[in-house]
Amino acid sequence: MPLERESYFFLSYARQDDRDDVFVSRFYEDLVAELDRLGEDCSRQKPFRDVERLALGADWERMLGREVGHCRAMVALCSPAYVHSLYCGKEWAAFQARVEDYRERTDIDVRALIPLVWAPLRGPVPEVISRYQFFEPEMGREYVEQGLMSLMRGDPTAYRRALRLIAKRVQYAAGLFRLPTVKELDLGAVRSPFPAQGVMAPTGRSTGHVRLFVAAGAADALPAGRLRHEYYGRSPLDWTPYHPPVHPTVAHRAQRVILEEEYTSSIEVVDDTLASKLDEAMRENQPSVLLVDPWAAREAPYRAPLSDYDRQNHPVTGVLMPFHPSDDESGDGGLWDDVRQVFRRNWMRRNDPYDRLFRVLVDKEHFDDRLAEMVTVAQSRLMENAVPRRLPSGPPAPPMPGLNVPAQPPPGDRDDPPGRPPSVEDPYDDD
Repeated sequence: MPLERESYFFLSYARQDDRDDVFVSRFYEDLVAELDRLGEDCSRQKPFRDVERLALGADWERMLGREVGHCRAMVALCSPAYVHSLYCGKEWAAFQARVEDYRERTDIDVRALIPLVWAPLRGPVPEVISRYQFFEPEMGREYVEQGLMSLMRGDPTAYRRALRLIAKRVQYAAGLFRLPTVKELDLGAVRSPFPAQGVMAPTGRSTGHVRLFVAAGAADALPAGRLRHEYYGRSPLDWTPYHPPVHPTVAHRAQRVILEEEYTSSIEVVDDTLASKLDEAMRENQPSVLLVDPWAAREAPYRAPLSDYDRQNHPVTGVLMPFHPSDDESGDGGLWDDVRQVFRRNWMRRNDPYDRLFRVLVDKEHFDDRLAEMVTVAQSRLMENAVPRRLPSGPPAPPMPGLNVPAQPPPGDRDDPPGRPPSVEDPYDDD
């Protein structure tokens, strides 16, 4: 195979983790830039990322097979969604076979398969993943506890530290070793080592996946009337209503809560296709949660899709509006008058203890519990009409060991110092 046809590395990841391709794209570009800084010119062996190299109309399965069969290293962004992805498992198995083939030929165990903690792995992890070393002490404890995607959002120093070590590992594998290539690798015929993709989760749950949608402002385009920049970042996904945040963003905090409830999740920004996406999620037996910034909800581009949501029936979608007592701007009654106009139909059930899918003025102390309740209620409703998922044929998968990671800090270390924040009253509790 000509040298220019070999990708320097293949980026394997689950699209559910980053549907808008914000963080995967940035990591890919940062890794290529870091390799360039180390003196590696990847221009002749351009790294492979599917959204860049798969043209419209391409035979994507054939092209993925060719790239996995010829790349010089594979970087796997491991997460709960990754281990539930059929094609991530196929990519892993095909590349691992090339590594094992090289070891049999040379008796050299080259570390060309590079798994990374993209989002924290909880619960059972396939043995083919847990046997690999995810962590080097120099990467820092934050990397294992939060994952690279979280570090990108809230801890640039820790992210850069981990990125430099990752680039050195890729450089070592791709620069010094040449794995045997597979001329015509048929991914369709490769069996994933990850068990039971797409199977209904145990204990009566649905697919075990929650879709998160964020409607929030950004630092360079504050919502009308908003003066305080510290609650916003470069994109809506960087919104931090509980400032200063211990968890970098409210979206990340929501994912942590959902992981603790033993579900996977994905994050998207609200747009004009929201209604169709919510319908799609319901057909797939997946509940949804809208994390809404009340300031941003009042105007374009969010007002129309949120009002459209309000007019329709979405029985397995929750709405949660965070609020920090120290945010004096958000105590303005005019703000909530406007929000009530956006959610005319659902506003009547706000904070109803018997209907927990529409929550406003949720403070930091109660965010985790309110979100967990919301997911539980939505899942229960889904199960009433869930579409059954047929188990794959074949023997059951063997028991899987979990991934050992440092213990999580106790709740007191993750939140504000002890002490209950001032109570926040609903300005419309007389309605």
